[in-house]
This record gives sequence, structure tokens and C-alpha cells, in this order.
Amino acid sequence: MKKILKYISLGLVITTIFSSCLKDEVLIGPDAPGAISNIIEFKNPGFIQSSTTSKLPLYLLSFDMNPTGQLVLEVNYAGSNTAPNDINVKVKLDNSLIDEYNDDQDDEFVALPTSQYSISSFDVVIKKGERVGKFVVDLKPSMFTFDKSYALGFSIESASVGNISGNFGKMVVGISGKNFFDGTYAYTTSANTALVPNANKTVTLVTIGGNKCQLKPGLLGTYSNVVNYTIDQATNNITVEMTTLLPIATKPTSKYDPATKTLTVNWTSNGGGRTFEEKFVYTGPRD
Repeated sequence: MKKILKYISLGLVITTIFSSCLKDEVLIGPDAPGAISNIIEFKNPGFIQSSTTSKLPLYLLSFDMNPTGQLVLEVNYAGSNTAPNDINVKVKLDNSLIDEYNDDQDDEFVALPTSQYSISSFDVVIKKGERVGKFVVDLKPSMFTFDKSYALGFSIESASVGNISGNFGKMVVGISGKNFFDGTYAYTTSANTALVPNANKTVTLVTIGGNKCQLKPGLLGTYSNVVNYTIDQATNNITVEMTTLLPIATKPTSKYDPATKTLTVNWTSNGGGRTFEEKFVYTGPRD
């Protein structure tokens, strides 16, 4: 799970760079030099989270921890034209790509246990006159755990029309759950708060454990310093954790209100040298 987090804050930047880097290698269209026929590729299911040096695109998707959920993946007929006729595409579950990605990027993803998902069909049809076909991975998010970083690998095995993309014909999809206080929050700080007093902004709390979330984009919704919040569901007490500005001390007034999904957090850093008074009010699920 820790490995997943290093990508989240980079997603927006890397998406643009990585997509451009890969897809610009082959220009598509009737006016492009050396124009080729339309290509078959995976459509991005989210922001590309892998680095620009990665041989494979990585996506990270999170799901509410309900008994059932669906991962809908799309295959795209990319280029200047729509499908000239029905295009039959065969997709393959290829978890060897996870090892390939790990070796390339020095990462630690493992295959999602087979008990936590099922795929009824790997046959995708892109209808005549359209560009996209879909297939579904049925998930069991309530069974997800946070002990490891889980993923599934997919490749396009064959297509009745077009050429399979060399860049986006394979992908790795990281899969994780969202705990009970994961989401988007209206975030404020008091006038007494160090560094960023009277803040009023939108932040996200991202699941890193069954009862722990990490603040994005970082300390006070401003800095890159990692801040984690753990909620004891038996007492609704909140504990703040950091790896910088130590030592950290959380005041006993730090509480979670499950009825309103509000976190009131009071704590100090640097051995009491700085005081922080934060309030998080839930506004909805994060993207």
C-alpha cells in the first residue's frame, strides 16, 4: 500500500507527460507522415501514475469497500476513423506484467487474489461506427486488505481489425479499497495554527489502511510533508503521525464525529514548538 501512495500526487503531471511521450511516437491520421491504419489499445481507466521511464502504463483505482464492485475497462479503436465493421478483440489477464513492471520500476505490486475478483469474458466487441468496447472485472472490495499493493495485468491478445498498440496494448491496474473516512473534505485551520493559519481549502484523505488515511497534498494541505490520521472506531479518537517535524503529539481533544463525518484534530510538532488546529468536514467521495 505504501508504494501506491508515492504515485497519487504525481498523477496529474505524469499523465500529460507520459501520454505524450508514448503516443507521439506514432502519428495517426491520413495526413501524418507514414500514416498507418487505426490501432487497438486500452483506453486510460484513470490518470497514468507510472513514471515517464516506465515500459508499462500503471493506473491506480480505489473502490468503496462494499461486498461487490465493478472495474470497467475499455478497449479503444484509436485514430481518424470509427470501426469499419464489428471488431472482435481478445483480451488476456496477464499478471506476468506485474513482475515486469516491478522489475522495471523497482516496485512491489502483487497479483490481486483470485478469490477477490472474477472475469466472465475476455471477448470485447467494438461495434461498427463506434470506437470503444468494454469488458468488466467483478470485484469483492469488502475482502480487500491493506497489507500489500495489489494489481492486475492485462494485455490485448488479438484483434480482427487494426494493429495492436505497442505502448498501450498492455497495462497494470493497481486496485485498493477505500476505508470509512476516505474522501474529499472542506478543510480549515484556526488562527492559532502554525505556518498556515485560517486556511480554507479542499483536500482529500486517501486510504492507506483499514482505519488510516493520508492527507493530500500534504501537511496543512500545502506542504509535501506526509501526514497520516488514524481513527479508533471504538472511541473515535484520532492520532496524527508524521515522519518529519518530530516529535508529534496528538491532543485528547482530537475526535471524529461519524454522524457528520467531521474530523477535529489538535496536535503539536517539533516537541510542542508548533501547534496545529484542523477541521475536516466531509463533502463527498474523491475521484
